[in-house]
Amino acid sequence: MVEYIDLVMVLGVVIFALAFPAMVGAFSRGEPPRAAMLAIFAGGVMMLYANSSRPGGYSAAEMPQVFARVISGG
Repeated sequence: MVEYIDLVMVLGVVIFALAFPAMVGAFSRGEPPRAAMLAIFAGGVMMLYANSSRPGGYSAAEMPQVFARVISGG
């Protein structure tokens, strides 16, 4: 179960981070950043869900280990 929660956290962080370039691109084209705002919302909800589902939550110091664990599959 912990691996599943770790995956949700990593995907949430990645989606959240990729939303910011999309937002800048939409603003530079003069369009409303609808897709970027949806991605920020989805990533934020995923991070909140993962943090509340794991006992003790996540700390910023352990995020590199969480990413490594998800990427390596272990």
